[in-house]
Amino acid sequence: MIYSDCKSNGLQITFNPPFFQGIQHLQKALQICAPGGQILCILNAESIKNPCTKERKALLAELQKQEHFEVKFKEQAFSHAERPTKVEVALIYVIKKTASNRCISFEHFKKRTEREQVEGLADSSLTRYGEIPQLIGTYKAEVKTALALYDEMQNYQRVSMKGMDEYAKSVLTVEVNTVKGSRCFDTRVNIVRSISYKYWKILLYSRELSSLLTSNVQTSYAEKLTKMADFEFNERNILQMKENLSRDLFQNIDEAIMSVWEDFTSRYSYTEYSKNIHYYTGWKTNKSFAVNKKVIIPLYAFDNWSGRFNPSYTVCSKLADIEKVMNYLDCGRTEAANISQRLKEAEETGENRNIDTKYFTVTLYKKGTCHLVFKDLELLKKFNLYAGRKKNWLPDDYGRKPYSHLDTEEKAIVDSFEGRASYEDTYQNQEFYLPQSSDFLRLNPGKVA
Repeated sequence: MIYSDCKSNGLQITFNPPFFQGIQHLQKALQICAPGGQILCILNAESIKNPCTKERKALLAELQKQEHFEVKFKEQAFSHAERPTKVEVALIYVIKKTASNRCISFEHFKKRTEREQVEGLADSSLTRYGEIPQLIGTYKAEVKTALALYDEMQNYQRVSMKGMDEYAKSVLTVEVNTVKGSRCFDTRVNIVRSISYKYWKILLYSRELSSLLTSNVQTSYAEKLTKMADFEFNERNILQMKENLSRDLFQNIDEAIMSVWEDFTSRYSYTEYSKNIHYYTGWKTNKSFAVNKKVIIPLYAFDNWSGRFNPSYTVCSKLADIEKVMNYLDCGRTEAANISQRLKEAEETGENRNIDTKYFTVTLYKKGTCHLVFKDLELLKKFNLYAGRKKNWLPDDYGRKPYSHLDTEEKAIVDSFEGRASYEDTYQNQEFYLPQSSDFLRLNPGKVA
C-alpha cells in the first residue's frame, strides 16, 4: 500500500491519504506503528461521523482501543486549495496502545500510561509517614480533575469553533505548564507528567525526607526530578524511592559525617578555630586529634546593610546539615526538634546568642563566626570515635575488649584519647558507640528534626 504525503520514523506516522482509501491507510498505519508511537492523519469527516458501514465501525472500534484517540473536525479546510472543495475533514491523532505496565530499568519504578485509571489504596503501608498518604490522595484527585477539565475544554472548543472561519478563536483556552525537556505532543500526557513532577518535588522537600537528607544528597535527587515526571506518584513508587534513598544514604553517610568532622577540625584549624580540637596519641601516628565540646566555624548571619541578625538560607542549611549528621549518629535517641523553626524564632527576637537546638547551643557573631557547644557529650564521644576509626587513628577493634586485656601501646592510646573510665563505658555500650554504618539510618521521621 502506498501512502501519499507520508512521513514515518517508527514512532510517528504522518500522512494525508486519498479520501476514498483513507480508512484502509489508517488501518495499515495502526498495524505498522510501534507501541507508544503517534499517528497523525487527515480523513473525510464522514468516515468518523457516520460509521454506517462495517469498515467504518471496525476502524472506530480499533481507534477507541488505543492509548489515546482524538479527532477534530474542520469544515472547508481545502476551500483555498489549488483544487478547492467544501468537504469537511477529520484531523486524527492517535497514540498506539502499549504493552501492559512493568518495572523498567530506571530505579525499578512503574510508569503510568496516559489512560491508566487512578485507584485508591485499600491498605497503605505508608501511613506511618504522616503527610504522604494525604499527598497521594491529593495527587489522584488533581489528575482526575485536570483530565476531566481538559476533556470538557476540548468539547467546548469543538462547539465554539463549529462552523467558524479560520480567523475565529475560542474565548477559553487551556495552557499546560509542561515539564522542562518534555517532547510529547499529547496534551493529556503532559498534564499527567506535570502533575507527577509537582508531587515528586513536594515529596523531596517534605518533612519526612528533608529531615533525612543533607543538602548535597537533596541536590542530587533534585536533578532527577524531570525523569521522575514519567512515573506515577503512588505507594509502590514512593516506597521504591525510599529504598533507593536508603541505599544512596548508606553510600553517602560516611562522607556526610566525615565532611562535618573535617569542618570542625582540619578544615578550619587556624587562629581561633584551632581551639576546636585536642590532640591525642593515635594508632601508628602522632597527628591524631578529636573535636572539643566547643566548636567555632565561619558562618555569617547578619545583614550587610542593616547589620540586623538575619540568618540566611546558607546559614540555616549549614546548621541543618550538621544536625542531620548528628541525627544519624544519635540513632533516634533524642526527640525531634526543628532547627529551622528555632532559628526563625531567634531571628524574630534578635536572639543571636545561646540559641538552644537539638544537640548544641548556637551563638552567631557579627564578625562572621559561629560557636557551637555540644549538649550531649556521649554523642560527641561517638562522633570522635567514628572519625578516629575512619582515620585509622584508633585500632579496628577499639572498644571491643576490656581495658585490662589491652597491651601497653593500646592502653597508651586509650589514656590519651578518653581515659580508662570513659573507655570502660565505651566497652560496656558498644552497640551505641561502635555501630555499623547501616545502623545510623533511621527512616522514621518521628525521631528526626
